[in-house]
Amino acid sequence: MLKYRIALILISLVGYFSPSYGQHDYTIKFKINGLKDTTCMLVYYYSNGTYIKDTLKFDHSGRCTYKAPATLQKGLYALVITEKNYFDFVINNEYKFSLETNVVDPTRHLVIKDSPDNELFYEYMKFNRESFEQIQNLQNKIKPAPAKNDSLAPGKDVKDSNAYYNDKINAMNKDLIAYRLGLVKKHPESFIALMINTMKEPDIPENPVLPNGRKDSLYAYRFYTSHFWDDVTFLDDRVLRTPVFHNKLKKYFDNVLIQHVDTVMHEADILIERARPNQEMFKYILWFVTYHYENSDIMGFDRIFVHVVDKYYATGQTTWLSKEQNEKVIKRANKIHPILLGEKAPNMIMTDTTIQWVSMHAIQAKYLLVVFWDPDCGHCEKEIPIIRDFYDQNKDKYGMKIFAVCTDTSLVKWKNGIIKKKMNWINVDGPRTLTGDYHEQYDINSTPVILLLDEEKNIIAKRLAADKIGYFLDHYIQEHKKK
Repeated sequence: MLKYRIALILISLVGYFSPSYGQHDYTIKFKINGLKDTTCMLVYYYSNGTYIKDTLKFDHSGRCTYKAPATLQKGLYALVITEKNYFDFVINNEYKFSLETNVVDPTRHLVIKDSPDNELFYEYMKFNRESFEQIQNLQNKIKPAPAKNDSLAPGKDVKDSNAYYNDKINAMNKDLIAYRLGLVKKHPESFIALMINTMKEPDIPENPVLPNGRKDSLYAYRFYTSHFWDDVTFLDDRVLRTPVFHNKLKKYFDNVLIQHVDTVMHEADILIERARPNQEMFKYILWFVTYHYENSDIMGFDRIFVHVVDKYYATGQTTWLSKEQNEKVIKRANKIHPILLGEKAPNMIMTDTTIQWVSMHAIQAKYLLVVFWDPDCGHCEKEIPIIRDFYDQNKDKYGMKIFAVCTDTSLVKWKNGIIKKKMNWINVDGPRTLTGDYHEQYDINSTPVILLLDEEKNIIAKRLAADKIGYFLDHYIQEHKKK
């Protein structure tokens, strides 16, 4: 099912075009057999979604003519007939063409006139679909255990039969790659060539032999990462209006790069600068990195978000944003900056159960676990006992203490929760504080939230899962010893 959206994300990335018409205006004629007096939606692909561009009214004969100025953004579009019934088509350098099909399986029955770009696109789609169906059929014949004779390759046992089908699948995959490369070579300026080049994977040569006679085991990775973007143009923003560029970008940052903050930060800067000559590409990659790392699931990767905000937003390079939008992003980064890994944790001075003021920075401990919790929090019901058991068994081993901040304003609930959960550590009341709102200080929007501080109260871990505290500490201590 095609999912579409009415509006883009907060940061406006899609350019505005004037509704004036001229010599090279687009005129696209649609005819959908079986359709009568119906309104359909014209949507366009962008990033990893689709967005409504216009609504088209089809007459009693299933005809509609869509007109748009030459400044209409080029890319991959779709005509949505019903929620589950649609077909894709390309808007590129052909300004007048027609598309005819029917309401039953419109993709397979599409007839294209005066649009070589769409003909190539559908030729590719057809070849791709048929290849996939054949490969899937072969995969279904591969058996994990002894099988009936009629499912085996002629004259083969199960093992040989599986090898036979795998060889055929590999051969078909090679044919598919050769077909794509041939299409690019024969039609280098076509829209499908742009998409294929973006999807293309580096062809890795055999690992070279090192002077010691062994093969270089890291060669394949180095080659793959250094050639990942070889055939991708950062100067043509048409690729943004397809699903393929976003997928490649996400794969690069999530699966190709070594997941180390400095590495990702360095590569993000390189890609952003490569895209700078094309404003739409520059905006998109900068947005992707910003959005992707603002709330990253990987501990410490919010530093990448802060880095790009400091480097690009705070220096006035995001001119397409309103002043209010830009300031909102900068404010968010400034809020996160004090609680990045390696920063000294902001002090909290709060009252304990005896109404005495307790300063977090004054607590003497080799490691201090800071826990934000709530008596009515269902997730806390599961996490607090895990923390308690770990603490009781390991506090002396690690020289650990716990500073638990209750987020509820009820003293009764707080004290009853401490007794019920057997929280025999330093407990303080978050709302009764001398050091300001802990929500703002520590970006707390839910509970539980667990941070780990070293002896100097520097943040060494945050948003830890309760059952991962010991694993993290052992790893951290081992790495610290090496250094």
